[in-house]
Amino acid sequence: MKFFYQLILLLTIVGTSTFNGYADTYPEVIFDNSLVKGVYAKSNVQYDGGSWVENLNRHLLVSDTLFFTPGNALSLSYISASDGNWSVDLRYSRQKLNYQIQPSDFLVLKILVKTENTKEKTLPRIGILQRDSETDLLDLSPFLEDFDYNTWINVKIPIVKFKNLMIKEPITAIRLAQHGTSNQLHQLFIDQVEFLPKNSSQVKLSSPAILSSAIAYDKQVHLQWQLPLTPSIRYIKIYRSEDNKEFIPVGIRPISMQSCLDYVPDLNKTYFYKIAWVDYNYIESPFSTVKEVKTKRLNETELLDLVQGAHVNYFTENYDINSGMYLPFRMKERAIVSVKETGNAILSLIVGVEKGRVNRQVALGRISRIVYFLSNAQNRFGIFPAYFDGRTGLPDYRNAEANYDVLATSSMIEALLVARQYFTKDEETEKDLRSRITKLWENIRWNELLANGYSDVLVEKVSGIDSTKKYATLGGINESLNAYLLAMASPKHAIPMSAYENGIKHVDLAYSSDYNKMDSLVRDTLAMIKETFRLAFNPLGQEPFSSVNRVSILKDTSMYGEQLKFGYARGSLLDFYKPFFTINPSLLKDPIIDYEETIRSYIKVRKRRDNEIGVGSTNSDIWGFYQLNDSVGSYRINPAIAPSSMFLLDNDGRKSVLALYENYGEIFFTEYGFRAWLDLRNDDVSDEYFATNQAAIAVCLENARSGLIWNLYKEIPEVKVLLSKLFNESENSN
Repeated sequence: MKFFYQLILLLTIVGTSTFNGYADTYPEVIFDNSLVKGVYAKSNVQYDGGSWVENLNRHLLVSDTLFFTPGNALSLSYISASDGNWSVDLRYSRQKLNYQIQPSDFLVLKILVKTENTKEKTLPRIGILQRDSETDLLDLSPFLEDFDYNTWINVKIPIVKFKNLMIKEPITAIRLAQHGTSNQLHQLFIDQVEFLPKNSSQVKLSSPAILSSAIAYDKQVHLQWQLPLTPSIRYIKIYRSEDNKEFIPVGIRPISMQSCLDYVPDLNKTYFYKIAWVDYNYIESPFSTVKEVKTKRLNETELLDLVQGAHVNYFTENYDINSGMYLPFRMKERAIVSVKETGNAILSLIVGVEKGRVNRQVALGRISRIVYFLSNAQNRFGIFPAYFDGRTGLPDYRNAEANYDVLATSSMIEALLVARQYFTKDEETEKDLRSRITKLWENIRWNELLANGYSDVLVEKVSGIDSTKKYATLGGINESLNAYLLAMASPKHAIPMSAYENGIKHVDLAYSSDYNKMDSLVRDTLAMIKETFRLAFNPLGQEPFSSVNRVSILKDTSMYGEQLKFGYARGSLLDFYKPFFTINPSLLKDPIIDYEETIRSYIKVRKRRDNEIGVGSTNSDIWGFYQLNDSVGSYRINPAIAPSSMFLLDNDGRKSVLALYENYGEIFFTEYGFRAWLDLRNDDVSDEYFATNQAAIAVCLENARSGLIWNLYKEIPEVKVLLSKLFNESENSN
């Protein structure tokens, strides 16, 4: 077992000193590989009249035997009739919508023409779609390099050739469309569709690549490489062999990554690996030396360690080098960092240190950098905005409104107080960290964050400009619970303990009625696009709040054989999980609410509902809708919901982790853990990750197994005193 932990350590500490993006590829890449075999779900096929495009459920088919870069390419088979038309859109993922092209860029793609009846004039036209506009469609033929059949042709189009292109507007899709007419069937393959700069390094890759290690556990092989500072390296290309003679390319990775996981077909089998560097012209360097590994089955505990370690790894690699803060997405000109999700990152790093997956000094240095950054950051009453520019330290206000976020700051301060409990060594660096965390904590003037007319009800945010501006109030069993406990426990600016009843146990009427009626797709879309929980309290944009109307959260309802103390909620179970990343529900000894049993009931109801409806799997351990529409809509599984339930339903959560890994690990599990969602009915999987998901699995699994974060939180001196007073007084009054 000790050897296994050493292997996991390699997975998580590599790359912690560099800035790494969290996607599998570059944001300027529109298509390099489909994550799901068979079809590319992020394509959309349309045709009419006598024209036709081969598709499955309106998606292009995928070739996994013929490709330019491993492991697949798009297959485009079409008929361009005189009385019809067709088009295919290759859509960007949400994360890539932040990418903006430059006027000097080129749109580059590789095509292989399979049918010899296809001539240059019958190749598709190409255009660019943006949010509210689209360019004209260009003929491909002037931009082909050496037209031929059954060979990969480079297509390179200057961006300036596209009329009506808005340079500052993000790209949403690339469109391929009918060009000319022909009643014959045409087929071509398309790969590596991307935007590239005019001038890229042309330094020849003459030195062999360096594959440092290849270590197998279960069906995953962890590959680690040493990347030189050669500007012409664009990708790492991975080759695998079963006989050490015939090597086949199995994947590519961007240079932002220094290691990866490769999923192999069989256990108890020997595999051989080598890698090559790839330049901007896709010319490869000499190969590395070959590494040999033999896969073996891991036991249940080791598999849980593997899954948990990968989710921790997400946070060890995805941060801004200047501030140490978590990066929700990559941008060229700025490094926008998230205050709230940095709190989740800190908790995950502590889990990584305790499990031997993250070096203690690396984590200490990163958290210290975060605290230094925040100590000099702009604030209002000690409260921070939700986002900063990590390079400049300036706030990045959403919707051009200068406000400061109570929930985001609470998430951060709570995590830092947990870190203060963890880093307790009597040495200068840890003592200094503890002192600076205490100063941030004491600086928050909670008594200035109250709604008008209340002495014990917090607002969700405060304006940095207009002191009369009104915002929604906090309440309910969500992250508001954490904020209220901190506010009541504050050593210098505490609010009354009556906030437990009047604040936590009541919510805004607008939130209670409108929000709970919203379809989960709408709610999740709002939450993910805005990257913050704040909108949950004002989902319809009803600002400013002219008055505060608050109602009790207690609404007993019975469903699926369980009593639901707070009524039926259509939202994500993660809303219920989040408070308990840090708070052991058994600490809240409320005479009316048994928090453990209440949250268990909500988990059971959601599992029973999801199993009854069905999500495309016959395995009852795979559940947890991220998105649920009607019968013609789609069903997406959020991989954090069922596994994270381990913190209260150990057996159910454990079985779900193993079921997701065993059944869908090849397409769904990576070096950063489970991807954001899995759509079994539409054969689609996200190509990105959600920070809250990764933290939920990393932290909730650890609380279920050792109680680490729970135990640290309950020993925070100020919180410990508060809980003793709060529930002793409550019990005495009854």
